[in-house]
Amino acid sequence: MDTEKKEKLLLALACFFAGMVIGFYSAPIRKGISVSCGNNNNIQKDK
Repeated sequence: MDTEKKEKLLLALACFFAGMVIGFYSAPIRKGISVSCGNNNNIQKDK
């Protein structure tokens, strides 16, 4: 490979990985995962 193709490949890989890092930091999964149905039913017996 000549130098120009190597530079283009390196730039493409750098942009791809920078996009991955920015995507992970801005993703909602960073705030945590909550697994619930959200219907707010209570299963406890009244006292």
